Amino acid sequence: MEAQAGFALLDGQAGFALLEVLISAVIVAMIVIATFTGFDASNRATAGERSHAQADVLAQQDEDRLRSLQIGELSNLSETRTAEYNQTKYTIVSTGEFVADTSGTTSCSPEAQEASYVRTTSKVTWPSLGTRPPVVETSLITPPAGGALLVQVFDGDGKPVPGMTVKATGPSPSTGAVTALTGEKGCVIFAGMPEGKYEVTTFQSGFSDKNGNSEPLVSERSVTLVPGTTEKRTFEFDQPGGLTVTFEPSTLGEEAAGDTFVAQNPSMPTPSFKTYGAAGTYVASITSGKTLFPFGEPSPPAEHAIGQYTVYAGTCEADEPKRNGQPENPAVNVLPNEIVAKKVPLPAINIKVMSGSSSGSPGVAVTKFEGAFKDEGAECGGKEHPFSTIAATEGELHKGMPFGKFSLCVVSKEKVGTPTAEYRKLKGTLFENKLAGGTPLTTIYLSSGSAEHKSTNPAYTCP
Repeated sequence: MEAQAGFALLDGQAGFALLEVLISAVIVAMIVIATFTGFDASNRATAGERSHAQADVLAQQDEDRLRSLQIGELSNLSETRTAEYNQTKYTIVSTGEFVADTSGTTSCSPEAQEASYVRTTSKVTWPSLGTRPPVVETSLITPPAGGALLVQVFDGDGKPVPGMTVKATGPSPSTGAVTALTGEKGCVIFAGMPEGKYEVTTFQSGFSDKNGNSEPLVSERSVTLVPGTTEKRTFEFDQPGGLTVTFEPSTLGEEAAGDTFVAQNPSMPTPSFKTYGAAGTYVASITSGKTLFPFGEPSPPAEHAIGQYTVYAGTCEADEPKRNGQPENPAVNVLPNEIVAKKVPLPAINIKVMSGSSSGSPGVAVTKFEGAFKDEGAECGGKEHPFSTIAATEGELHKGMPFGKFSLCVVSKEKVGTPTAEYRKLKGTLFENKLAGGTPLTTIYLSSGSAEHKSTNPAYTCP
């Protein structure tokens, strides 16, 4: 029994010894792992410091390079290049922009009025940088003595327009010129310019100003530069859009065809409208082509809101629907580089032409006649809308015309080519085309005029 107890004691001591060995091994392993982890972290930290130091050197070298460039090269500068060192590829982004003296804010902002210094920035990154900030170096460079010219270009929404060529010619009488392209902020700055008067213009293929011109108006181009000051010029250019206007008739049986339409916007230079089509050439729809500046979306929507064009049949403001008793004017937003469809009302002037002299002696219906409606609107300059018919049913004509006030001249051609051909002309009848459904039917009696309204001359026409 004593021997068995002794063996049990020895076995227990052996188990404890083995456990102690295992625990010691684990502790040693943990120490070894921690040691190597420390070495690895130290190596990584050392590699990161080396990369950061190399990036700082590259940034300083890039700033030295930027300081050697001409001021004109630094304006709107934006370059990206790479450099490799110790198998690490670094990305270097170089930028330059003018800043104001007092605030240090960029001179390409809409509210900027000064261009005092050029601020250069060199930013360096590399793959293992992770979420840490990049290495950045900056400098301020004083431009040479002289005046500065700040040119900004915005689109119809007030956003900057890149890629515009800006040209400054002068100082007068010199014809020398400097040119540059607007950057992503839509601006160009010429610094160190000699004192004097310059002509400034800007252009880009496919862009136009508010009135459809490819370059600014002559009246907007002159600028005089004085040393130590900045002159600012702002232009609006965008890709023009257009309209396809379809005429909607108001009378059953009326031909759904018009000859002209007006596109009007108060932000256009005077006159603040354009007319499309040709008087006397009647078609179902007319396309303006891409000739209208996109003024942007109105907010909130309102009559004549900037961005909306008032669109109506006619040739001038006197034909505007609201001026002629209608509740509203058709309006549409023109979009950059797009053709937008719009329908406009075309109320009819309704006439019936008879050969007689009065309702008591009406004569017969004239089926072949021609003439013209003359726009009597004060701004329309007497624009005429000629017409002709060869088979007017019961002598009636339902001619779609713009809203407004019109006089009429009509000539019978009923007996053209016959030995007894006699042509009769009547003029002076006034029509106020102010109803959405068109005018009441008016009967024209060709024999009611005096002898001067008759002729046997085949060339007898309305004046």
